Amino acid sequence: MPLFMDIASDSVNKVHEELCGDNVEVRINDESVIVVLADGMGSGVKANILATLTSTIAATMLEEKMGIMDVLETLEATLPKCSVRHMAYSTFTIVQVFRNRKAYILEFDNPPLVFVRDGEIIELERKEIEFQGKSVYETTMEIEKGDIMAFFSDGVIHAGIGNFLNFGWQWEEASDYILARSYEKKKAKEISKALVDTCYNLYGEEPGDDTTVAVIKVEERKYVTMFSGPPLDQEKDAEIKRLLERARGKKIVCGGTAANIVAREFGEEVKVDFSTMSDRVPPIATIKGIDLVTEGVLTMQETIRLCDDYINNRCGREVFQLKNGASMLANMLINEATTIDLIMGNSINPAHQNPDFPDELTTKWRVTQKLIDMLRYFNKEVNIIYV
Repeated sequence: MPLFMDIASDSVNKVHEELCGDNVEVRINDESVIVVLADGMGSGVKANILATLTSTIAATMLEEKMGIMDVLETLEATLPKCSVRHMAYSTFTIVQVFRNRKAYILEFDNPPLVFVRDGEIIELERKEIEFQGKSVYETTMEIEKGDIMAFFSDGVIHAGIGNFLNFGWQWEEASDYILARSYEKKKAKEISKALVDTCYNLYGEEPGDDTTVAVIKVEERKYVTMFSGPPLDQEKDAEIKRLLERARGKKIVCGGTAANIVAREFGEEVKVDFSTMSDRVPPIATIKGIDLVTEGVLTMQETIRLCDDYINNRCGREVFQLKNGASMLANMLINEATTIDLIMGNSINPAHQNPDFPDELTTKWRVTQKLIDMLRYFNKEVNIIYV
């Protein structure tokens, strides 16, 4: 898509419940991005089933280009009836963004979607649809770079009731909180996690309801091309040069052998910057025309560890500012890229087959796959090019 949809969601379960009664389904294809947040009636297993069915059915049918009335009729006919209330019920919010920048929003009984543009909360022009005695609201609009769409289950606006707040955290407070995060240029994941963490604290760490937040932030695409590992056939080294010459955005070379191939093919020199050496990772190097050159497996492992610490609140954003190969690699991949083209050689570094090396160094593939999984957790688009 011409613009990149930075998508994230976070949840906390109702206290003493093992399953969340909310569910978020994301579908991305060549024509559109679909995000559905559903909140099943009640909590626990029944609510989880209702929410999962609702979000999965809606996302699948929209992905198959079926009309919204077909979606509503299918949900009505499919959702199991609650044995206590004798009704099937799941609230939902659907956002579908197309390649032409048109966004379609459908809301049923969830708190209203928060739409932020140019530092202001924009009131959507909602059109009411009557369906079997229920009111469903739809909005069609064009999105722009920088727009933020945040939507959530009612666990957000119930946060604090009977604890810190008499009437809970109202929609206005939640939307102002999201607006404040937009001024800080936060990523979608940072906004969703911050809002859920705040709700968790307002509940006194014992949520009285399942609480889920989904955030879509519209960004301009930023490309990074990363080359890691030599080709199986040395005659393909020239192909590496061709791929890097045509690469979009910034260029990263990860691994000593990879760096030597690039330097030789481009007729440049590898220069090691010993000032970037740390206790955990070797120093970076420089090659003319390449934005970052690092060691391979050890640096990728440390990059994964740093990002895991950041995800689990064991460190803050300062982890991306340190002057070492792992922090610099993490910063470029997480903060300076939306789309990563990963050039993967099919050759195994002989050093990693040495039985005297620890187990984690026996294969670069496992480490690389962990890095790819981590990038996709951060909603990065990863394209793998094998050579």
